[in-house]
Amino acid sequence: MLVDIEARREKVLKIIVNVHINSGAPVSSRMISSYSRIGLCPASVRNVMADLEERGLITHLHTSAGRVPTDKGYRFYVDKLLEQNGLTRQEQAEITKELLCRQLALEEIIHKTSHVLSDFTQYAAVVTQPEIKRSCFRRIQFTRLGQKKIFVTLITNTGIIKNVIVCLDSKIEPERLKKIENFMNMQLENTPLSQIKTKLRRMMIQERNSLFYILKQAMEFVELVSFVENNDDFHFEGISNMLSFPEFEDLEMMRAFVRDLDKRKILAELIQDVIDGELDKNKIRVFIGRENPRSFMNDCAMVLSCYKVNNQTIGGLGIIGPKRMHYGRSIAIVRYVSDLLSDMLTRFTI
Repeated sequence: MLVDIEARREKVLKIIVNVHINSGAPVSSRMISSYSRIGLCPASVRNVMADLEERGLITHLHTSAGRVPTDKGYRFYVDKLLEQNGLTRQEQAEITKELLCRQLALEEIIHKTSHVLSDFTQYAAVVTQPEIKRSCFRRIQFTRLGQKKIFVTLITNTGIIKNVIVCLDSKIEPERLKKIENFMNMQLENTPLSQIKTKLRRMMIQERNSLFYILKQAMEFVELVSFVENNDDFHFEGISNMLSFPEFEDLEMMRAFVRDLDKRKILAELIQDVIDGELDKNKIRVFIGRENPRSFMNDCAMVLSCYKVNNQTIGGLGIIGPKRMHYGRSIAIVRYVSDLLSDMLTRFTI
């Protein structure tokens, strides 16, 4: 009997969430009882709804109105009731065609991905630039522009290429510059960029001959190039999609929302927190309402994932929409695009 009662609660909650997602309107007991599969009269439905409301899963905007899901209700729905339907082959083919329509540079691939996520979900989409600090050293090249000015090209195992012009305190001869370049390429290959300074310091302690000065100058280049500097850059698309939802018709609220989004560092830090957390293990993270760590996102839901090169996480992507988001389809799209982008970038670096 207890199982039947719990199953009844879940059925009613699932209907409320699904109807509210599609209509945006509160859901009444009469509307729920009209579903032939529920097998309950309006009075019985009202009792179940009262129980759900007492548990904090639904609420009402007005006394006489129907009910809408709470953040807790959406969370229960996503974790327990959501049917994990994948994309159809046709949908997968359309997304793949959009991303693989032509040969693109790395920057263009990231920009195109944000367009694809926004277009196929009809929500706002965000894709971070690949994080160089998560990459490993592959090769470095020095080109003299003058006695103290050097053009440095750093190439990582994830395909990220960083070009920097550095100015030295003292002039350096071409032969010595070539020695430093060869040394770094031999000794640092496949070393995580975040560990290069530690490795060079350890080598400096062990060396007290002529190699010490090469190590010292290699360290100077590492400092000047800023191998692991933070990157707050990302591509954001589809803010106009948000305006199609009644939840965002309040112009003052929307202005505040856009104003906070324009503070790119805030959104970048939010995504970074997710990437640095348990995202690799969970693959997909869903934030609903007040679960979002930034108050301006309290009326939104976010679906976030990461993308990788050779199974190494280098960036994040996701969508932002209303809390009454089509979670099943949104999760499926984010998951597929994440896997597709990871595969593209892995092939891009070979």
